[in-house]
Amino acid sequence: MTALVQAALTLRRSARASLGHFAVVAFGLLVLLGPFRDRSALGLEHALLGCAWLAVALTRGTNRVRAQTVARGTTALDLELALLMLPMAHGLLQVFGGLLGPFYPALYVLVAFVAAVAERSVAGVFVLVSIGYEAALFFVTEGHTDPKPFALHAAFLTLFGLLSAIFTQAEITRVRRENERELADEKQRVRDDARMFRLVTTPSEASVSDEARLTRSSVEEVRQALYFNLDLLKRTMQLHTCVLLMADARSTDKPGEGDKPDPLRIAELATDSDHIASGPFAPGGGAVGAAYQRGVTMMLEHLRDGYGGICYYQRPAAVRSFIAVPVRENGQTRGVLCADRLEDRPFTPAEEQVLSASIAHLLRALENERLFVQLERSKREHAVLHKASQGLGAAQDEPAVLDAALSAAAEIAPYDFAAVTCYDAETRTHAVKRAVGEHASELHNLSFRDNTSLTAMAVKNRHYLPYRGELDAASQVVYTRKHSLAGMQSLIILPLVVRDTAIGTIALAATRRDAFGSNVRPTLTVLANQLAVALSNAASVKRLEELATTDGLTGCFNKRYFNEQLRAKLHAAERFERKLSLVIADIDHFKAVNDTYGHAVGDAVIRELGAILMRLKRETDVVARFGGEEFCVLCEETGTEGALLLAERLREELAATVFETELGKLQVTCSLGVATYPEHAKTRESLFEGADRALYRAKHAGRNRVDSA
Repeated sequence: MTALVQAALTLRRSARASLGHFAVVAFGLLVLLGPFRDRSALGLEHALLGCAWLAVALTRGTNRVRAQTVARGTTALDLELALLMLPMAHGLLQVFGGLLGPFYPALYVLVAFVAAVAERSVAGVFVLVSIGYEAALFFVTEGHTDPKPFALHAAFLTLFGLLSAIFTQAEITRVRRENERELADEKQRVRDDARMFRLVTTPSEASVSDEARLTRSSVEEVRQALYFNLDLLKRTMQLHTCVLLMADARSTDKPGEGDKPDPLRIAELATDSDHIASGPFAPGGGAVGAAYQRGVTMMLEHLRDGYGGICYYQRPAAVRSFIAVPVRENGQTRGVLCADRLEDRPFTPAEEQVLSASIAHLLRALENERLFVQLERSKREHAVLHKASQGLGAAQDEPAVLDAALSAAAEIAPYDFAAVTCYDAETRTHAVKRAVGEHASELHNLSFRDNTSLTAMAVKNRHYLPYRGELDAASQVVYTRKHSLAGMQSLIILPLVVRDTAIGTIALAATRRDAFGSNVRPTLTVLANQLAVALSNAASVKRLEELATTDGLTGCFNKRYFNEQLRAKLHAAERFERKLSLVIADIDHFKAVNDTYGHAVGDAVIRELGAILMRLKRETDVVARFGGEEFCVLCEETGTEGALLLAERLREELAATVFETELGKLQVTCSLGVATYPEHAKTRESLFEGADRALYRAKHAGRNRVDSA
């Protein structure tokens, strides 16, 4: 019953999906018959046909809107709607004179509309179908014989479709670029304001979203506080303009330019003037420049009309009195608070004190906001580090540790390339363990000895490199000269140090500048220390697991681990009805080898047998030293015949091996027994018993042979 219901629902969905196709074909064929050519014969049936077309078009249009709402593909529905409009347009043309009638240019409008709003593929198909459909109407339905009008129509249809698509795409591109430019300008304005107010330590072009929101919110908070204070000063002191000019700190971020005065920018203002200049303003002459460079209050009285010495006006202003009070913070002049009046009333010492007190209040507001930003940033960094610590602590193996560390690094400082290397102090070799992002494929399995690269120097000095976080790929070697990070502008290589010993590095690189400045280096350093400890712990866990599961002499698995694997694989064989074979190998006359040649030679024989087994086994096979000179091999999805072939190859290879001893050359053989589930046994115990019995028969049949249960 369920199958019938599903079939009915599937049929219903198919019918709904095919409705548009059937309607396009049906209406197209009807119009080809020319039912609308005779206007005098139009009647109820033609009106019903039009209503049917309108109902189908509304249904498909509704489906189109619904598909767009749920973010599904709309290309097929767009093509259906466009093709539905084509027969209706030609039906109307038949009513008003046909293809050579005066209303034919309306078809050009339809083609241009479809080309403008639909995807390129839909527009192209629509133009081709329009030309083919018109050919049938022109030569068959209307019976024209002169191809020139049709050729002209086809050319104009193609031209209208092509031009509409080109112009629409160009306009879309223009609007997109304009939006991108406006967004970039807004981001730059926020960064400039944040730098001017000292809300960030270094500019960043690709901050994470939380950092960007924090900076934008802080800038807006500062601006509101500034405007409130300036507007209050303007109202209470009857000012024409009250403006705060702050130094643009961009130049101080560049080394070697500290002695050059920073330009001034308008931080905020309250004014009645419509002629305020946008700035920035060079701190040259004039009263504003004098107050900024000398750090003293400048007052101008009884100014003449048209005085042009005030920099923040676009043209000479009609102000009669002016005052500029320097804004000093931590012993340095950061800007100037300016005020002016239109009336000839000089500023009094009391008013100067009010302006100075306002500056102190503004500086306190700025400092409070900086502390808030610092606390929020620290809280976010602590949250990221806490999350990273949890991820690194939960990771038990090296791949999981690397994944957690690189994910945390991306949250702290977004990168375009990242790599983790390990360092072997005994061989003095560096090896790339994981690389992601650009250039990652070039570093796959890269290893190199100590050299003059930044990676090697970071390990030797146990300090991050390069010091300024900038990369010059032409002169700096990150790993080797053949493996440069071309296109990267920023780089930081952090050593991974455990108990004063560097065990490797983590490197982050970005195509933007100033990506790893002083605001993120401390956090990245903490992350690197956590990564170093986590990698060391993962290596210790791996060694413990190896000690718990492997045989120290041969490197094969031990008896305990083999029994666990046998239980698991036998359960899987029962569940999926697969075969599972067990091979037991035992070295012949091994006691005599020990007694005659010594235990050292006996150990060498055991190691060689283990090595042969590891070479011959498949990836899914499990090899274990079961005890003494006895080995077991567990072969998944392998019948008796396949297990016998493996055992025979093992027997032949061991028999052909020659051991050099103090007493001369030595050759040994082994006997092997094979048992298979479910052919010879149904349980783990019976499988072992079957293989043991086969081994016993091989021993008593002369040794150096293979037998099966």
